[in-house]
Amino acid sequence: MGSTFAPPANAGDLDETQLQAWSAVVSAWLDSAVDRVGGPQRGRFFNPARRPPTGTPAERKIVWDAFPRVITVSNPGDRAAARAAADEPADLGRHRFRTQLFEGRDEPVTLPFRRHDEYCEWFADRDPATGRLRRFVFTCEGPEYWQFIAAGTAAVVDDLSSVPAGSRVDGDRELLLRLYRELVGPDVREQDLFHQSDVYLRSGGRKQVIRRAGEYNPNNKWNTTHGLVHLTHPSNTLMAEIFLGADATVLRAGPDGTPVTDAGRLICCAEYGEPNRSSDPTIGADVNDLVRAGLTVSLRDPIGLYLDSIDTSGLSGPDGEDVGDWWRPVRGSGRLTLRAEFAPPPGATFGLEDVRVNGVPLTRAGQLAELISMSLYGIGFDAGNGAPEPQGCTGHGCSQVGNPDLLQIVPAGSGCPSGWADAFPEQNSAPPVTALPATGPAGRRLTRPSLP
Repeated sequence: MGSTFAPPANAGDLDETQLQAWSAVVSAWLDSAVDRVGGPQRGRFFNPARRPPTGTPAERKIVWDAFPRVITVSNPGDRAAARAAADEPADLGRHRFRTQLFEGRDEPVTLPFRRHDEYCEWFADRDPATGRLRRFVFTCEGPEYWQFIAAGTAAVVDDLSSVPAGSRVDGDRELLLRLYRELVGPDVREQDLFHQSDVYLRSGGRKQVIRRAGEYNPNNKWNTTHGLVHLTHPSNTLMAEIFLGADATVLRAGPDGTPVTDAGRLICCAEYGEPNRSSDPTIGADVNDLVRAGLTVSLRDPIGLYLDSIDTSGLSGPDGEDVGDWWRPVRGSGRLTLRAEFAPPPGATFGLEDVRVNGVPLTRAGQLAELISMSLYGIGFDAGNGAPEPQGCTGHGCSQVGNPDLLQIVPAGSGCPSGWADAFPEQNSAPPVTALPATGPAGRRLTRPSLP
């Protein structure tokens, strides 16, 4: 019996038992997403494993830019500053908990992650002896797939009862180590990939454990400071992609009944993502457009985020040589690429430092990220339901005074904080309406997932 849902890009890492278990995990995520939007009266999201579409579904490829838009709009008019900012390290403890994390016997610990929040992250690999660039590596692989390999079904679902007992598996540390060594290098050790002590924060004399000893560490050095295997930014998860797609199937209308369709207005109205990203508003608006056309929608198998393409027309060698073939998919292929490298091929007479991007020397991977398009694939079919009734806004957008491209979402009916002004005043002239539920059946937690 074949699996309903394949791994991203049909990756060939898993055996048949693991494939069945992965499919069951994805189905459980989709069930949670369907629960989240409150059924067909509010949204039009479906799980193809529960409700196979009739006929040939319509398909929508959704495309956005790989370079983090929030960094671009935070550095208006200064590309060099934006590229430098994108390479600044971030710390999960400071980002998520606003405090230092500890491990073992109160030893301070940093859990690094990349500031690349468009589902594309990169790493500059240098020769340790010379410091010269050897390759730029890009990935869009969600962390859950690697957590699944490391620790099995229990690591990627909140409620094991949502997955049939016969479709649950344990982790495969041998496979995890082999894949890490293939992608990063032979120096990776198994113990490097798992927490050796509890990781916790201290508050009021008490310890709050956020990672347990023996748990897979997605922020390990071979995936952060010493290499790149999968996404690390807390917002870059496959579950977030699925939940965002489901949330966007709820149509919205302003106080006067006018449909909210503009990408920026829609995401602020519906509060389903980060308004300063390229990805979230684009995904939301495209999915919402399918629902307005009367379609019931989901994500196309294999569900994943992909490196869609790179525009190499502005890349050249020091004397105008064509370097388009320096871009090489490593996992996946074509429009379903999960991992790619930009590096000199064997026999090249010059290196990365000699490459020009629109005449400017290549010094940062962000210059290539600016040329990369990301994608995911939605599907829709006519279930005979038509479009659902639009719901009111639960939030509205505020723009930063002096930088109107920078937005933040606040609850509908509330004012903007100091230094911010209403970005879309027409959306904030009515009291707030009920937001999407925080829990589904049996109290299952449905808040948008992220790491840890």
